[in-house]
This record gives sequence, C-alpha cells and structure tokens, in this order.
Amino acid sequence: MNDRGEVVGDSGRGRPRGRAFRGRRLVPYSCRARRPRGARISSYHSPGDVEEASSDDSTQPPSHPWEPPCAANTLVAEPDSVTLPIIRPEPDRVQIGVNAPTEPNRVTSPTIEAEHARVQTSEDIPTEPVVNQAQRRRGRGPAKCTEFEKLRKHGKVLLKINNGETAPCCSNANMFTTRLTWIVKHHCDMSYPRWSDVPQAHKDELIDRVRGDFELDWELENHRLTVTKQLRKRFNAFHHELHRIYLSYANHDEALANGTVLVSPLVWVKLCGRWGSEAFKKISTKNRENRKRLIINHTAGRKSFVRILEEKRAESGNLVDFFKETHWSKKNSKFLSPATEDKYKDMVGKLDNLEPEQRTDETAAVVFREVLGHRPGYSRGLGEMVIPESTRQRSLAREKEYLALIEKHKKDAESSKSEMEAMKANMQLLLERQAETDRLLRAFFAANPSASESLRETQ
Repeated sequence: MNDRGEVVGDSGRGRPRGRAFRGRRLVPYSCRARRPRGARISSYHSPGDVEEASSDDSTQPPSHPWEPPCAANTLVAEPDSVTLPIIRPEPDRVQIGVNAPTEPNRVTSPTIEAEHARVQTSEDIPTEPVVNQAQRRRGRGPAKCTEFEKLRKHGKVLLKINNGETAPCCSNANMFTTRLTWIVKHHCDMSYPRWSDVPQAHKDELIDRVRGDFELDWELENHRLTVTKQLRKRFNAFHHELHRIYLSYANHDEALANGTVLVSPLVWVKLCGRWGSEAFKKISTKNRENRKRLIINHTAGRKSFVRILEEKRAESGNLVDFFKETHWSKKNSKFLSPATEDKYKDMVGKLDNLEPEQRTDETAAVVFREVLGHRPGYSRGLGEMVIPESTRQRSLAREKEYLALIEKHKKDAESSKSEMEAMKANMQLLLERQAETDRLLRAFFAANPSASESLRETQ
C-alpha cells in the first residue's frame, strides 16, 4: 500500500482502494487463437456430459464482455435433419438466466447480461444440420499413381522391352499400365466410340505424355507399338467400365438422368446414345456369344504373358512349361478344361518321341506352334503382345537356313576333295616306294642265289 491508499503488487502498479476488480475468467477455445486447429467455436465440446440440443439457451457459455460476440449465420434445420449434441455446462461456468448463480469474485452488470441473453437466444445458436442421406459404399478409390510419383522424382521410369515383344517385362510393368490408365481417364476424350476414331493429333498428345514419364527408345518399332497398343487397351477398358455403369441402371432414361462423375455430362449423353441404339445392342450380343465359345482360358490374371515368359527364361523353361503355367489352376490342382489338358498332353507326347539331345527350346517352340495352330497376325498361346512371325518372314528365314546349309555342304565337299587329292598323292608316293623296294629285292636275290634258297627253307 502506497501513500495514496493503493494496493501495490510485485509489478509496482496499483489500483485505488475500494474499486471493484473484475478478473478475467478463462473460457477454453473462446477465440480463434485458443481453439484447436480446424475446430469451430460452436462445435467445441468439453469433457462433460453430452445431451441433445434443446430450447434452453442457458447451457451455452457466455461470450467475453470485452470482445464483440461472433456473428453466426442462422441455419434452420430441416425436419429430417439430425440434431447435433451440445455440452452440459460444467459447475464452474456461469449460467445466465433466471436464478443463475453468481461467482463470488465477479461483479455482473445488467447491460452485459442483457447482451449475453440476446446473443444466446435460440435463434442465434449456430447449428450445422446433417441431412439423412444414403451412405455411399466405401471401397477402393481411384488410383493416384503414388508409387509412380516416388520414382518419377528421380527421373523417367525405366522399362525393359525385349525384341519381338510389345509390352514391358520388368517389375515396372504394372506401374506402366496404371499410369497409362490415369492418362487416358484424365486427358483423353471418351466421346469417340473406337480408338481408331480418335484424331491423330489427340493420340500424339497422349503419346507425348507417356514419353515424358518413361524411358523409351522411340527409334525401335516395338517400343512405339508398346505405347500405342497399351493406350488402345486402356481406352477400351475405360469404355467397358463406363458401359458397365450404364448397364447398372434400370433403364436408359435413368442412366441419362444420373450419369457418372468419371466423364462430363456431354460425353455421357453421347455414349448413352450409342449404347442405347439397336445396332450397338446387336453387336454386343454377338460378341457376348462369341466370348462364350472360348474353350481355352488362362490363369495368368493381371500379369502379362511376356512377364511370365521372362520368368520362365530365367528358370530355363520352354514354351511347353509356359503353357502349363498359364493354364493350370493352383486352387483346384488341375487344368481349367479338358481341352486344355489334351493340348498339353499332345505337346508332351511329341517331345517324348524325340531323343533327349533333340529336346531343346527351339524344338519345344516348334511343337508348341504345331499343337496350337497358326493364325495370321497373331501368336496363338502367347497373346497379342508377342509379335508373330509372318509367312513371308518365315519363308525368308527358311530360305536363309537352306542357303546356309548349302554353303556348309559346299565347304565340306571342297575340304573332302582336297583331302582326297592329298590321299591320292600319298598313295602314289607309297606305290612308287614299294616298286623301288621290289626292284632292289629282286636285284639282291639275283646276285645271291644262296640267300633265296635259305629263304625258301625257312618258309
């Protein structure tokens, strides 16, 4: 206490004696700086008990008198909306209203209480109605190419594409397919019914996006075919996905009304017009019937045939082993169909008829093609990602083999001829020496008759 009758604290400042001191009470999360990130003042709930909202406004904590009350937009809940839970006040909080307890160290003011009562009326309580809507089925969302983005930060993604194949056979093959699917869904105009109808300028734009993400040798034909074939397949697969959404609706009008978020409304209307036509339904029915006629299916799943071929090469396997790997059901421990089993037994029987030294990979490939047959422009049993050998190429290859064989026989004949000439020369020399030896023996025996008589006696 100083000479003027003021109470002095540690800070040296004082207040006049007899003046009421109004302490500030801490209200958690009452302002922007003291509430948790992302929470609204009206949505804050203390650890107290929770009860449903009612018309009693005294349960709301008062605002600070030294700051203006927060203006809240009034939202009127619909009849079917869900009421939000609010918090029952803690015992130490002040309730403004009739018979509200007053804190012992707090001086209240009628003006302040009136202002609080006006702010805390039922019309100004901020509410956020939640409309009862059908919960959407939770499932796997669209691919975001997360693994691709991790690798793309360090440069273009590497791909391994063997000669004679039009698909990657490395571990990044799935990433390549996923990325091209993402490019088609986000940058391709799906209003065209077929990939062949897409303008070349639009195709070039998609190809440039792919070349910007993956390491490709654009001078090689199979690398170019890898990109174009995969874009075509992803385009058709996305069309198939959209068509399945169209078929999931009860009728054509419902499909037009609801649509899908995967494409724009204009594209969806154009696609629905095509799918609802009688010509498309006729083609679709015919293709469905043709699909049912397939008697030999495979068990490779998402893994491409070229990747399985690469694995079999690493294991020193041939095409006959590859056929069993792609048509054998591990779950049922048998082939998918009797026709598949007959094809495999035919291959094994042809190989067993050969000598052990003749059972090479080339021979197995020949047997594989003989059993499955040949179709122009397609390698049966290997899929479309393996470039087939055309008849002209096969004829040229056989002609080269024949020419090489003829050259080999000519060289063998020339070497045999030279050897024969050398043998004749040696034989002539040997005959001459033998004649000279006979002449000397005759001269010796003519000069020594006794030697010839003793020789006869010994014989």
